[in-house]
Amino acid sequence: MKKYIMAIAVALATTFGVSAADYAYTLVLNRTDGTKSNFLFENIPVATIDGDVLTIVENISGLSVELPISEFASFTFDKEEIPDGINNVASNYGNVTFGLSRETLDVMGLSEDVTIMIFDAAGKLRVEGRSDVNGAATLNISGLDKGVYIVKAGNNTFKFIR
Repeated sequence: MKKYIMAIAVALATTFGVSAADYAYTLVLNRTDGTKSNFLFENIPVATIDGDVLTIVENISGLSVELPISEFASFTFDKEEIPDGINNVASNYGNVTFGLSRETLDVMGLSEDVTIMIFDAAGKLRVEGRSDVNGAATLNISGLDKGVYIVKAGNNTFKFIR
């Protein structure tokens, strides 16, 4: 039986400039019934797809969620400002959604005409596309061999293992 593994990278390599604000980064698992499960990046969430089962385990906290792949819609990355006592208003700067299947990578929530690139572990560009006027794109990943890949879409990055 073929085993497909997808690891979510904690290293969100984006630069936001000089700022006193702290942010909480969260992986959000969106289910087909509309419910969501949140996983803090600081707890190092790792997602694994084995057959028809998706499992997400937080390496630090030990929290684990397991569900049939048919109940998994997509995942998003959220960024929220942590209030510092001076400014008590938390802000959410929008969500970029990545949906991954065996054949395609779907990206939503970007600005228009953003380049989406998929690199292999050696840093070679393997797939490239651009978001449409709605900030969405679908990239064909069926030709990718098994291995580790890095997706960069604007200031958003993540890794997956095929």
